[in-house]
Amino acid sequence: MSTRPDADDESTEMPSNVLLLAPSLSGQEQDVCHQLLHGSDADANGLLVTCLESPRDRLAAWTDHDHAETGEVAVVDVDMSARSTAAADAVTSLPANATIESVSTEEGLVDLGEAIDRQLTRLTATGETAVCLHSVSDLLQHGDERGVFKFLTVLTNSVARTDAVAHYHMNPDVHDAETIETLEVLFDSIVDLRTASVSSE
Repeated sequence: MSTRPDADDESTEMPSNVLLLAPSLSGQEQDVCHQLLHGSDADANGLLVTCLESPRDRLAAWTDHDHAETGEVAVVDVDMSARSTAAADAVTSLPANATIESVSTEEGLVDLGEAIDRQLTRLTATGETAVCLHSVSDLLQHGDERGVFKFLTVLTNSVARTDAVAHYHMNPDVHDAETIETLEVLFDSIVDLRTASVSSE
């Protein structure tokens, strides 16, 4: 796993905002996502933002492995009208500590930003919180680059302000280098799964 932290940041603490570059055929994305979610505090709260995957699939990233008992988890489910009805309805038997809020992007990213901020404020008030946004690529496929850049600017600032930690999935296979470089400046660190394997602790 290749990481590129901010050159001006000499801190050894977990960076607030991490861009996870995971290509289509990467078999390590789920494990790295789990490490980033639970790395600093196994009992932290979780805020999972999902665009195309179902809430159940994203909750699996939170509850898999050895962390069946965790803090509270909230899922912000973004309706992009590209998910099957069966997948959208498969939200039964949720963990007792899980809540789901659905948001439409028909009016742009404003409602999504407000939903994330609302859940982030609520969760960070009760303890440490880890955020996963899946994914930047999905947002770019349904919106313009300038709008996504502005959305991510506000979100990364909110994460830092609330002392949360967050990582943002992005598939480099579907974007040109210029787009990736434009967005990279918003993050404290880059984890690039194209350049090296990930060793499990």
